Amino acid sequence: MDHPAEHLPSTSDLETLLRTPGFGSSRVVHDIGAVASRLHTLGGVVGVTVAGPVVMNAVGAHATPAWIGGPLRIGRDEIVVRLNPSRLSSVLLTDPAANVPPTLRLFDSDGNTSHAIYLTDDSDRSAFDSLVAGRPGFDGIASGPASSATDGFDSDTGDRVRAAFAIHAGDPGPGRIVPEHTGPDDQVGMFDSILADGGLDRRRALTGGQIRSAVRVDTRRVVAALEHAALLGMSVTVATSARGCMQMRQGRLDGARGHRGQVVLASGRSRVMVNVNHVSECWVTSSQGAWGPTAAVELYDRDDRCCLVLTSTGPVARTVYDAWEQLTGDLAG
Repeated sequence: MDHPAEHLPSTSDLETLLRTPGFGSSRVVHDIGAVASRLHTLGGVVGVTVAGPVVMNAVGAHATPAWIGGPLRIGRDEIVVRLNPSRLSSVLLTDPAANVPPTLRLFDSDGNTSHAIYLTDDSDRSAFDSLVAGRPGFDGIASGPASSATDGFDSDTGDRVRAAFAIHAGDPGPGRIVPEHTGPDDQVGMFDSILADGGLDRRRALTGGQIRSAVRVDTRRVVAALEHAALLGMSVTVATSARGCMQMRQGRLDGARGHRGQVVLASGRSRVMVNVNHVSECWVTSSQGAWGPTAAVELYDRDDRCCLVLTSTGPVARTVYDAWEQLTGDLAG
């Protein structure tokens, strides 16, 4: 097996794992698309995304991943990830010592973990074993390039996003289709501009005044606004962005608590932990959503990468949209 460890920086997560006793026989797969298409077969798992000062975890089953340039899918009960295959390098499937659960890790192009999946008692172990074994005929494992799973969408990160905007949040009911938006200022464009390069270009545009109606706000005011939103039980879309992978959830914000530079957000079976001491900038921006211009709160780390986005997406009730706009309007005011 050709491990890519020798081509990666000595500090990469992948190389460290491959050198760890019990991990050396793990399976490395380079067909990101084939593995991603089977995540839903694993059943109940814990999905974790680490993006600098932000850690997001969720318990549940994975939905079929969305891809950069494609429709936007954000669920309430499923674990939803949006992937950029040009920023991902490989998948490591491990079943090491008894004290570590079977794990699937997606690595970025530097060999560092973008998304990790830990099996639980509710997982389908046979589906995981099939991935590890690389059994012939298992829906295309090692059958071709990862780009084959993008269904024709252009993964060139410099291209303007042109895809339709469609939200799948649990069971939204018949006919609840989000209007199509194809301009660079829609919510798909916002998310994909971050997923493309970590938001580096977007942050430069923000500081250069090239993004209309963007307002920089103090981190402490953002924390206070989120605590208020939780008291009101507001519905919020949360997106944690690591390199090549964005984990997303839409649902009621059940709790938000800030203490000594740490903030914890709770929504259903998902938690988001933010070390605000390592958040360098917070911006309130606006992009076109289902109800029109919709505010987003974007957090950037010390490396100028966007690590967390909070906004409102999809066919929510008008009162939910209005409440979010009032909250963010007060924050930016």
